[in-house]
Amino acid sequence: MFQQAYLTFGIGEELYGVDILQVQEIRSWQAPSPLPNVPGFVKGVIDLRGTVVPIIDLRERFALLPSYDSTTVVIVVRVGDQARSRVVGLVVDRVSDVHEFSQESVQPPPDVSQVEQQYILGLASIPAADSEGKASETEKMVILLQLDKLITQGLLQDVQRSDALPGEVS
Repeated sequence: MFQQAYLTFGIGEELYGVDILQVQEIRSWQAPSPLPNVPGFVKGVIDLRGTVVPIIDLRERFALLPSYDSTTVVIVVRVGDQARSRVVGLVVDRVSDVHEFSQESVQPPPDVSQVEQQYILGLASIPAADSEGKASETEKMVILLQLDKLITQGLLQDVQRSDALPGEVS
């Protein structure tokens, strides 16, 4: 039985997961340099060791109010295929853990969801923790995201036209 590992993270009360193979690193929140003429959920860009990385706030992408505090982090991921891959930073409320799910344990996405169905790979469950951090008998749902679709559809083209860092001439 094939197992796939996912990095899980929280946005509000919901738990999401992304393919661990797409995760490059996890960084603390830092305010990016803003970009003109991009959707509101694109917070701007940061310079990551010489690479311009667009920063996307997943709270705003999912139509939630943005919130930044000490647990806010940026998950740096690689999206696209090898020929046209792109590094993007995803702002999330908190990082949870890495979980493995078998293909058989992933359920199809529901008809109604806060996240558009086309961006959902499926749903999986993990044991919920009680107030002391011990596993309980109840389960918590994890929404597994298809990052390539969520990030690239129409968005990266807009960002790539504007991704020179402020003050640079492209």
